[in-house]
Amino acid sequence: MKIHASRLQMKDNKQREYFRLAYPQVHRPSLVIDIDNYEIADVSEYGMKVKIDDDPAFLVDDSVIAIIAFPDGREFDLSGQVIRVDHGYAGLQLETPIPLSVIRSETLYLMNTYTRRN
Repeated sequence: MKIHASRLQMKDNKQREYFRLAYPQVHRPSLVIDIDNYEIADVSEYGMKVKIDDDPAFLVDDSVIAIIAFPDGREFDLSGQVIRVDHGYAGLQLETPIPLSVIRSETLYLMNTYTRRN
């Protein structure tokens, strides 16, 4: 049993290798695939969690070519692979990272937005 717990802990640590920025629902960027838009719940340099509800278009191991569109108008092309589908969300692993400067600016934007409200 102890070996199983160690494997699970190593898996969890690897999944969280990069800082993740979780978005409040009203400030979420979009994942644009063809004409479909999906809310992005969180992002990291090499991954994201996408709200898909019950969309059957997302299957584990599928390749994804899309655009991430931020609320301020910035857009980035991306490609990756679906690594998880669970409870109405898909986990994507990206082939090319989202620039760390983008993650930092998004973090600062959200901190400033929510700090001013309190």
